Amino acid sequence: MIFDGHTDTLARLDQASSFFEGTNGTARPTQLDLPRAFSSRVSGIVLAACAEAEPDHAAAWDRMKGIWDGIAAGIPDVDDAPELFLMAEGCEPLLGLPDLEDVIGELGVASLTWNGENSLGGGIGSSVGLTARGRQLAARLHEAGVVLDVSHLCDRSRRDLLLTGLPTVATHCNCREVWDHPRNLPTDDIREIASGGGVIGITFPPAFLGKQAGLEHVAMHLEYALEIAGPDGVGFGSDFDGSPS
Repeated sequence: MIFDGHTDTLARLDQASSFFEGTNGTARPTQLDLPRAFSSRVSGIVLAACAEAEPDHAAAWDRMKGIWDGIAAGIPDVDDAPELFLMAEGCEPLLGLPDLEDVIGELGVASLTWNGENSLGGGIGSSVGLTARGRQLAARLHEAGVVLDVSHLCDRSRRDLLLTGLPTVATHCNCREVWDHPRNLPTDDIREIASGGGVIGITFPPAFLGKQAGLEHVAMHLEYALEIAGPDGVGFGSDFDGSPS
């Protein structure tokens, strides 16, 4: 049984039916679909809606949320069907929604930022800390049972969030000690996230793994994270459909 803590497939799909029918051989293939999840015995998948990555945040959120609604309604009621969770990857697009509370109630996971800076704090490529608005939303999400993801926070904002004492995860991050990249976590942060009950999801994009990245680099990050966080603090977050290779 496999749990995948982060995928970007919602951004690649044109319609919910493609997820069920499979996308191999189509004009817009994805790295993940339901037939492959079944064949791989995947028990849980986080599907991220990253509207901040597109120019029109509102339109992107509406499109991805609509596809999510179709997938959630159509998932077959069978024992081996994967459990699906909706993630907001970058919360800025949600702030003006008239049904924000309802949306928060549907979320399983949320990251305050994507890459760059928004009104909530600093993402990768930025050096600012969490804003007051970011702290307030983090507390609000936690109270609603939404898991807070630090994967796209810059070092300063991630440190600010960890200092609040709220439990966090890193759905798709590797180890900076193994490969020095801003999207990878310092050892102290791996230890702190795990000590609060959180999980580090080892991820597959080559840029975060190392030079000439291959499966052996996945194993290197996995083994290092296990050494620091222990077996309960390490998982996978593939980032399927978030990286071209």
